[in-house]
Amino acid sequence: MQLRALKRVPSFSVLRVGNLKEDDAGAAARCELAPGDALQGDSPSSAVSSVLLQVLTRRDAVNASFSAGPLEQPSIASVSDEAHWDDQFLKLRGPEIYRRPISKAGVRSVEEFLQSWARDFLKEGQGLTTPVEVENVEGGVFLRFLQPGGVGYDLDADKVETADGRFAASKAASSAARAKSRGKADGALLVVAEEVPSPRVRVARAEMVEGAVVKEMSEQAVLERLERGLSALEK
Repeated sequence: MQLRALKRVPSFSVLRVGNLKEDDAGAAARCELAPGDALQGDSPSSAVSSVLLQVLTRRDAVNASFSAGPLEQPSIASVSDEAHWDDQFLKLRGPEIYRRPISKAGVRSVEEFLQSWARDFLKEGQGLTTPVEVENVEGGVFLRFLQPGGVGYDLDADKVETADGRFAASKAASSAARAKSRGKADGALLVVAEEVPSPRVRVARAEMVEGAVVKEMSEQAVLERLERGLSALEK
């Protein structure tokens, strides 16, 4: 179906739904979205209709395959329909593979935790099946996968210099050596802490250019360590 669509039109969107049900009296016409075929359950027909209308105008739905299901938690009444759908369609960007609310630790504390936590993947014996490089970004960190043959490293490891800059020459030499040994990037994970619309941590695939391969085992290892780390942080 996707191949036939691409022969006739520039793009496609695939929406999977379970059974449709009558709308609940007084309830907003909303549902939850997720990449792939992850959601089950009966969805209000008006909510699914709203999704279809949103698909026609949202770039995140272009060439996307996703599912709709009932909301796990009722929508906050003060949140507008536009804000609700913005947040739901955000999941298709990447796509998103993890979302977790922050209940106790502050967002800034979690951001600092993420940037420290990510560097554990560079320690001997703690790496993934795919080597990575680590780069700090606003709100969190990039874990960039490298093709075999490269050497993972910390892009921010030597940003701190002494006041007199006496390590400038060695820094330049070290950077050049790392760039030479670095493997070609092959997709990445963006791990960020966000304040809006509510405190949370999200993980999404990034830099998935044509030919990039999903690193399922490494992704699973990242998510498991992340969940353990966040649980310990919030105790």
